[in-house]
Amino acid sequence: MRHTTAAGLVLAALLAAPAPAGAKGSAAMSGCGANGCHRVDRAAVRDGADAYARAAAPRNAEPFFVVRARARVSSGRALEVFALDWLPRAGLTRAYGERSWARPSPALATALRRAATGLRPHAAAELGSVSDGPPTARVVEVFAPARKDAHRGPGGPAVAGALALAALLGATLARRR
Repeated sequence: MRHTTAAGLVLAALLAAPAPAGAKGSAAMSGCGANGCHRVDRAAVRDGADAYARAAAPRNAEPFFVVRARARVSSGRALEVFALDWLPRAGLTRAYGERSWARPSPALATALRRAATGLRPHAAAELGSVSDGPPTARVVEVFAPARKDAHRGPGGPAVAGALALAALLGATLARRR
């Protein structure tokens, strides 16, 4: 939710901030499916860009669209400032790569539906996990600390005992001569 809210706040700040004469801070959104993108109504973007309500995660993944938000920055270039996964059936969005879900304002949701007309959604399998809980840890490496007797060198006590026995035998034979 933090990133969805943060993305909405960034977009609202861009819309509200006075822009230099050569660079307007107006933002645009596009709804993108597997076969292309359509622009979202600019008035709905302006009015609903920061009106998201926290929502519970959907039960299952479903076909989805990607909503891309662009803003004109001080250099005059239009840059993508954030992307959202949008599940039209559930009416939910989440910042791309995040786990918390939000519900856009009714006006923005309607504009997103209009923009999606004629677009083919991305397959549900491409969405990834829809859980809003922490990700499951995956073990990628196991570390085993060195044993306490590892500093003794190769062979350990057996080699030391054999060397001591050989030295004793050698000393005994040397005395007999």
